[in-house]
Amino acid sequence: MAENRSTFEFKQFSLDHGNPGLKISTEACLFGAWASLHAGGLCLDIGTGCGLLASMMAQANTECSVKALEIHPEVAILASENFEQNPFKDRLQVIQSDISAYHSEVKFDFICSNPPFFTNHLPATDPARHMAIHADHLSPADLANSIDRLLAAEGEFAVLYPADVLALFEQSLENLGLYINEKVNVLSKPDSPVLRVMARGSRKEELNEEHSLPIKTEQGDYSTEFIELLRPYYIIFPS
Repeated sequence: MAENRSTFEFKQFSLDHGNPGLKISTEACLFGAWASLHAGGLCLDIGTGCGLLASMMAQANTECSVKALEIHPEVAILASENFEQNPFKDRLQVIQSDISAYHSEVKFDFICSNPPFFTNHLPATDPARHMAIHADHLSPADLANSIDRLLAAEGEFAVLYPADVLALFEQSLENLGLYINEKVNVLSKPDSPVLRVMARGSRKEELNEEHSLPIKTEQGDYSTEFIELLRPYYIIFPS
């Protein structure tokens, strides 16, 4: 096993993560659980990394199949190895490709992405890490255009961004006839600044709901909202 790589054990699957690529984060797990509530049919995970979001969607939705795109060859291999050990492997497929070069004859019912977001930031020394965190490989405008190109007429999409980068993403959506329908502000604790925003959208200009979800209480325990979303996945939360 590569140095600094570890295994994250979930209730129904496990994932090797880190080196190459990023480690699994709490925010990514929360986003995966939340996005999976809306996923169904043919799904696309853009920038799958170790395969976290794809695996969570496959667990949550027995009728869905997921194509998981990953630009970095070594990280794509890691995701493929994870999927081979996955109980949902028949509904998971890794595609090593840049999203801008990826074409599909069929449109997707659900598209999700935990995209890179750093701009004007010092480069990471590891190429896989650099691709995973720097928006020069997938800008908000690039992601918006790719979603527009690949999303079915009645499909939905979900992204995880810092609030300032989400604003740039929304500007690109406006020119494409895509709309954000719901935002969930992720906080460390109830009175903390916004860490990330989980956003869900479609081609429908519907009411934009916005609310907050703290990961922990002021006392430092996991919040009720966090526990209920992650209960199907985290071993520490009994079913």
